[in-house]
Amino acid sequence: GIGHNGCMPAASGVYDEVNRKWKSTCKILLGGEVGELDDFKEWLYDYNGPRSIAKSEKSGKPVVSFDGRYSQNAKWISMDEVQFSPKPPSLVINQIKDIDSLLQGISEQIIYTGNIHLGNSSQIENSTTVMDSHYIYNSESVWAASKYVAYTSHVIGECVFGGNCVSSNFLIRCNSIHSERCFEVSKCDICSGCYYSHGLSSCHDCMFSFNLRAKRNRIGNLQLTKDKYAALKQKLIAEMREKLRKDKRLPHHLDLFNSITPDYSQRKAVYSKMPPLKQPKTDMAAIENAFSEVSKLIFGVPYSGIGKYANWLKRNTHGFEEGKSCASGNPLLIPNYADFLRFPRNRLLSLEEAEFIGEKLSLNEQEVETLSLANADKLLSHIAYFSPDWKSGNNSNNIDCPIEINCSDCYRSIINLFCKRCAFGWWPRESEHLFGYN
Repeated sequence: GIGHNGCMPAASGVYDEVNRKWKSTCKILLGGEVGELDDFKEWLYDYNGPRSIAKSEKSGKPVVSFDGRYSQNAKWISMDEVQFSPKPPSLVINQIKDIDSLLQGISEQIIYTGNIHLGNSSQIENSTTVMDSHYIYNSESVWAASKYVAYTSHVIGECVFGGNCVSSNFLIRCNSIHSERCFEVSKCDICSGCYYSHGLSSCHDCMFSFNLRAKRNRIGNLQLTKDKYAALKQKLIAEMREKLRKDKRLPHHLDLFNSITPDYSQRKAVYSKMPPLKQPKTDMAAIENAFSEVSKLIFGVPYSGIGKYANWLKRNTHGFEEGKSCASGNPLLIPNYADFLRFPRNRLLSLEEAEFIGEKLSLNEQEVETLSLANADKLLSHIAYFSPDWKSGNNSNNIDCPIEINCSDCYRSIINLFCKRCAFGWWPRESEHLFGYN
């Protein structure tokens, strides 16, 4: 269901223009072109989605949807086929006895909409949930004047290819926030020029590095001179470019460590010197009060005890899996967000543990000199740790929320962005008093 020769007909000029930008992005990141965009479609779209394509009930043309929770018997039409003015058939009032009979009565009239292109959007092919964006190809959930995006889910940016949950420019297969010119990174924010890395914040020109803040010219977490870094970078990206040109894919940075047992010896030595952490005080009162206010507004009755309604509130949203730190054994919540559920479970750390250890562990000079994709798993094994926690900006009183970005009073919610008093949901942005949402 993806690609220039997939289920959707090719829109005039869309693929050609996006393909041109793909090639220029490869030149920027890899020093040269590697081939045509659609030759890499399976690799770029790895682990994205879920998307589905159905036939329109009106025209029979393909309709792209993005979520995966709809019934297999759901009916679909394209956004451009929706008629907003006609009134739907009225229900027979005598047949409505309770909620179940009401739902039964309207179920036959429900038709879902795909191919959703809103605002000032143009040049869109095989994509849905696109707002104010242009030249979007085989992607979903694209926002805020994005341009030249292909095989990506949840994106704000320009020249973005592959990856999931990104807000940046000139990226290939990334999960990042406000970062530019990056290749194959996860959980990175305010970074630039980074490759095959995880857990970087305010870092620039780093490769094969993990859990660092405000660093530059690092390979394998080792500090290098600017000239030394540049020379080694050219060697490494040449290897990436040639392998990608030949194989049409490169390994995901998470998959490098699937089959190798961690060497904990250096991590244990460093962790033994980590000072004890002071846990922040939290209070459910603000969250409980907000839930009562919203329930009274909607239902006329203030509900109390949000935990009693947890199963209902989280029924149609993304959830968590449980893990534990390989250093302290403390429990960790792993959110169903981007690639987080794929983090190697024997390499998990809390954010504080990861950043403390990331500052102390690195490759040595000889290891950096010989580093390549072929031996990266073995050489990096003792520094490659992953944290499902991501905190940026000013945050307070967030409970069981692994991803906090300028938010407060949130509870068991995933990727909270500039929001307050939200619980049991996924990706609230600039919102307040939300409960059970996606």
